Amino acid sequence: MKNLTTLCTIVLAIISLLTCTNGRVAAQSAQVEGHYTYEHAFNYDLMKCHLDVHETGTMVFTHDGSALDSARQVYTATMEDGCKVIFVFNYISPSRWRLEDEDFYFAGIKESFRMEVVDMKTMGCDSTRATELAQEIVKVVGGSIDYKYKFHLDLLTAKKMQWSFTYRDGHSDTWEFYRDPDVQVCE
Repeated sequence: MKNLTTLCTIVLAIISLLTCTNGRVAAQSAQVEGHYTYEHAFNYDLMKCHLDVHETGTMVFTHDGSALDSARQVYTATMEDGCKVIFVFNYISPSRWRLEDEDFYFAGIKESFRMEVVDMKTMGCDSTRATELAQEIVKVVGGSIDYKYKFHLDLLTAKKMQWSFTYRDGHSDTWEFYRDPDVQVCE
């Protein structure tokens, strides 16, 4: 009985090694291509304002290496004097992607990128300053859209894809995408 328990433990360990990489599911178990939904939050500072961003969107990856990222982005800007502005942006970024082992390369196509304000609520802030900030947000995001990001593909299954990115300052961020099996992606 002791030998059987030892044998089962060894077999389970081998199976775990074959299906996981550093505790993560190997990328070869599913295909990237598909229609995904996601939510993501991040923050940064711009023009002496703190920006808290929440986005809800869809990501479509096709077999030819193209992708379409479209999202509703809500920016809550806290100005230097404490007043706030809420911007809602429509974000559309046709992109290119490729996967090499666990390295997921992704870059937007600058000529096709669109980001526009669809709503703006000022709460005690000057509307001229708020408009200038909105224009600067679009300029900064659009200016870096074609940067080729190298994400780490953490997880890829029939239902979920997760990638992560480590910034120059050492902090990292993770994105989780949930596959919509009811939406067919055209080739």
